[in-house]
Amino acid sequence: MPRAARYALVGLCAAAGCSPASEDAPFQPIGRPADAAPDRAPAPDDGPADPPDPAAPLALRFEPIAHDAGALRITDIAFLPGTDGEFVVLDKDGEVIHMILDGDGARRLGGFAFDDVWSVSDAGLISVAVDPAFAANRRLYLGLTPDRFGSVIRRITLRPVDGDYGPVRDSAVDLFEAREPDAPRSWHNIGKMGFDRSGALWALFGDKVIDDNAADPHSPLGSLVRVVPGDDGWEVPPDNPFTDGSGHPAVYAKGFRSPWTGFAWQGRFWVGDVGLDSHEEVNLIDGPGQDFGWPDYEGPCPGGACNDTVGPWLSYGRGGSHRFVLDDADATSSRLRSVWVAAPWRDGGGPDPYAGRWRDVMLFGDAFVGYVRGRRVDGGESFPVGHLHFATGFAQGPDGYVYATALGTWPVDAPITPSPILRAVLAD
Repeated sequence: MPRAARYALVGLCAAAGCSPASEDAPFQPIGRPADAAPDRAPAPDDGPADPPDPAAPLALRFEPIAHDAGALRITDIAFLPGTDGEFVVLDKDGEVIHMILDGDGARRLGGFAFDDVWSVSDAGLISVAVDPAFAANRRLYLGLTPDRFGSVIRRITLRPVDGDYGPVRDSAVDLFEAREPDAPRSWHNIGKMGFDRSGALWALFGDKVIDDNAADPHSPLGSLVRVVPGDDGWEVPPDNPFTDGSGHPAVYAKGFRSPWTGFAWQGRFWVGDVGLDSHEEVNLIDGPGQDFGWPDYEGPCPGGACNDTVGPWLSYGRGGSHRFVLDDADATSSRLRSVWVAAPWRDGGGPDPYAGRWRDVMLFGDAFVGYVRGRRVDGGESFPVGHLHFATGFAQGPDGYVYATALGTWPVDAPITPSPILRAVLAD
């Protein structure tokens, strides 16, 4: 679709930013006339058709653990290096919750809430990254929205005083902000963050529902941003592509609509980008300056060619008869889609509770439908792994297990249900 036409479409809300439409109502994406053609045919899982090792494919159950976080909408989780199982979870409405593994469950150590977090729709306190030198400096980086127009990277220092987390809240410093004064609604905000192996902080920014931001190299919106955080700001990594002034110096890759989730792995980045009409994408960034095509392209490149942009590493269609849905007996009936991705299991020197099956296998899934699938990072066909509805975060604990979080009370007017924290275990 031409860029000018896409500019007029506001699209479906991304990530976990809206409630599923009624199954009794006809499906009509926003911006499409009522008599237009229905959603395009589902796309196949792109990539070579080599199957996974049939002897031991990864299959997971996500088992809830007992905890007292008290959060209704957990958006992310991160374990803290140099501690005995301490971790933080974030509540979408603005609370940072400090916890610790305790036996088969987890208990709350404390926490605090920011009073300047805008949490309408898919905005809020969304992501956390742990400083590589956390054991010494206790620094965490938070991705949040202070209002409808902006997305911020905020640093805190996790040093409570005698159980008082007020000093932690007061340590907050905003290091980076991307704003769109014409943002029509609270969609396509900051997504996941992390540190790559060079020590640079990367963060995903949506286009704020202004399509052309994703194509503009001078805008950090619709981008993967990469910076070196300092005490009061940030510096530019020397290998960023626009250090010559031809674009925003923090931008590393462009062409994303709503890149809610992502991870860094062995010098590359995998990004889940939520689509508009027809496809959800998993994109692979393997070098600086790449453009992934939004708003000119959605899903596979027409005829296999995307001109100067990069096609998706994997994509899937939104239809209910797509094989990803049919492969999951527990799939939730929904016409909405929201892709997420999660990293392979990392060898931390301890026991591997997954018997090697999660090594070099990334996960992806759909928050609204609930299926979880795997694919090797070197390609091949994807395969069913399990089911987890409204997954929001994944983190590997010091015990070797991966822990996941999911939204509890969602949509906001649903019956009150606390967010679960779940331990991933082998299903067979």
